[in-house]
Amino acid sequence: MKKSVKAFAKQKVNWLFHYRAKSSIKGLLTHESLELQAIGKAIDESLNNLISDEDQSLINSIEDRRSALLSSKEEIPIIDFGAGKPDAGLTSVEMGSGIESHESVAKISKLRSKPAFWAQLMFKIVRKLQPESCVELGTCVGISAAYQASALKLNGKGHLKTIEGSPEISRIAQETVDNLELENTEIITGTFSEKLRDTLESAKPIDFFFNDGHHDHDALLKYFEETVPYLARKAVIIFDDISWSKGMKKAWSKIKNDQRVAATVDLKNIGIALIDNNITKKEQFNIPLLD
Repeated sequence: MKKSVKAFAKQKVNWLFHYRAKSSIKGLLTHESLELQAIGKAIDESLNNLISDEDQSLINSIEDRRSALLSSKEEIPIIDFGAGKPDAGLTSVEMGSGIESHESVAKISKLRSKPAFWAQLMFKIVRKLQPESCVELGTCVGISAAYQASALKLNGKGHLKTIEGSPEISRIAQETVDNLELENTEIITGTFSEKLRDTLESAKPIDFFFNDGHHDHDALLKYFEETVPYLARKAVIIFDDISWSKGMKKAWSKIKNDQRVAATVDLKNIGIALIDNNITKKEQFNIPLLD
């Protein structure tokens, strides 16, 4: 009984957020920037669950892979180079060395992979933007990478490079993209500090960048600064978990107000930043969503 009540309440809350979002995205849909229009269409179609049969077929394949991972009995050694929990207070040295542990593939997939709504929104954004060169920080087991790569596959162009620090998790991710026959994806194993610069150099000019890795104030700003010089003239950067901690909120606020960022879309869970020198008036769109 309690579960059904909670489910009903969540459904109502989601409906309210979605209703508010639909009125808010009008500014994106009518914007002069084709990139912001594309983002607006992706959000609008995601909220209205509009998707073609061709797109849905690939999404079903990804979700089948997710289900297989969630039912996996395998346990693997992992190294977490991230911030751990929001209140963990790890030092840069501790994060740089990594925290070693053993976890089940099922638990990793459940706790660290993007939920279906957000993954499908990412898919929609890539479909609409039609990027050529994509980079992702934080591959995990490859679900979000599969969504991006599948969108590129349907677009008929584009390549994804994605970096994962933990070797065994990277192996699972490679199995994911192999299983889904996503030949447009390269999984790079290593820490961001070791691999990011070379990845950026080989992928430039980058027109789509997804940061779903190191959830730490200083790290987020550091990787943003390192990435900007390798971006295309027009590029979209997506930051995951911008409300995850006080540090992440503060870092996202700084990025929103950075003079190099033409416009931002704050979805509460993720933040989208547009780099475009043709837009002289900075704009910020606030569209809080729940999954």
